[in-house]
Amino acid sequence: MHEIMGHDLGMAADEVHAAARTVLDFWFNELSDEQHFTKDAELDARIAARFSQLRAALLSSGAVAWRDWPDSILAAIIVLDQFSRNIYRGQSAAFAADSLALELARHAIGRGWDNAMTPRQRQFLYMPLMHAEDAGVQAESVRMFESLGDEEVIAFARAHRDVIQRFGRFPGRNAALGRESTPEERDYLSRPDAGW
Repeated sequence: MHEIMGHDLGMAADEVHAAARTVLDFWFNELSDEQHFTKDAELDARIAARFSQLRAALLSSGAVAWRDWPDSILAAIIVLDQFSRNIYRGQSAAFAADSLALELARHAIGRGWDNAMTPRQRQFLYMPLMHAEDAGVQAESVRMFESLGDEEVIAFARAHRDVIQRFGRFPGRNAALGRESTPEERDYLSRPDAGW
């Protein structure tokens, strides 16, 4: 398998589309649904080897060349939002691309591109909303996930919103981000169902 490289601003449209197809094929066809949300060091290493340079290029360029088409913007969001969490699991860099991923998601939603996507694609387009440490964005996240009509996914979005409403941030990120946990957050993190 070849490694995707390139410096976003210098990529021609056909290169962007080819790279986007590679990302989308990997995420939606090579991986199972379960692998999207499983902690797996081997998978993390595969993603890092294959996509870390693309992630760096997207982040440094603001994904300028990827904003003009639904497939490329979805691929960029997956790289920035999902692959970042695989490549830098447990590190602050896992969250470094969140604001750009959120910007891209809002760009796509604002153009109505999500309406032409499959429910599974929309779920990953909306994930940057769910990952935001902002109560207003969390409310938007719940609305978008409710539009999918999948009760399991809606419950997941509401659980994220509830954590932000309670703490104003995701306590599960505190260690990676060098933030001190409050006593209430430490109590929350000690629960087996705590995750964010």
